[in-house]
Amino acid sequence: MHLHHRVFCAATVCASLFLTLTGCGSTAARATDNPLLATGNWQLSSSATGAAKLPALSGEISGSSTVANGIFHSDSATACVPPATAIEVVGSVNPSSVLTLTGALAGGTLTITGTLAADGKSFTSATYNVSGGTCALIAPVTAQGQNYSSITGNYAGSFSDPGGNVINITATLTQTPASDMDGNFQLSGTGTFPANPCFISPVSISNSQVTGGSFTLTYADSNTGNSVTASGTFSTDGTMLTVTNWTLTGTCGPDSGTGLLTKQ
Repeated sequence: MHLHHRVFCAATVCASLFLTLTGCGSTAARATDNPLLATGNWQLSSSATGAAKLPALSGEISGSSTVANGIFHSDSATACVPPATAIEVVGSVNPSSVLTLTGALAGGTLTITGTLAADGKSFTSATYNVSGGTCALIAPVTAQGQNYSSITGNYAGSFSDPGGNVINITATLTQTPASDMDGNFQLSGTGTFPANPCFISPVSISNSQVTGGSFTLTYADSNTGNSVTASGTFSTDGTMLTVTNWTLTGTCGPDSGTGLLTKQ
């Protein structure tokens, strides 16, 4: 055997040994490399007929690549429990990246399962079920699970009403890093309404709530007696806030309409 052939064989054996020891190319090794669960604001929803008692849940999930816990609430006034009812959940992520969460709900047990995406910010093949109690479901229902980025930063846009009037606004928003005891997040910050006599800018946020992909916030100006409350939805990355309704009250009101704010 020539020298170069012996060297080649030795290199092949070493490479094989290295792969065996490190698990490179091993399906089992890749399966244990779980995505890091995104901590923060999550929403779980189902359009299945069997989910009528509990069509959507939102709240906070925190954890790592293996363990998880959180606090949810229903997102519907017609659900089997009111939105103010907190649902605590605990669980884990298995080596195949399947997240399982369980918690007590209205005399029964809520079970949520789903495979985490590679970025840890959504579930695929997600289901949830309630066994026993007043919220019991007939069978597990398919669902979508999504993490929503924090609404934190500088935003700009406008509100408009059916008459074509436009209210320009810039907003500085900061979302709380953790939820309250019901799984809701809050906003702080100010809004500026350029050349608008209804508000002496900047106006601070007096009330707010962020839950899942929905938000509501109120700017109240004690100097002029005017306030505007905006509610709507936002994109999963937190860069676009769609105002489905705003209502102006006070000396400048009443008025209402829609709007759009984008992150700058």
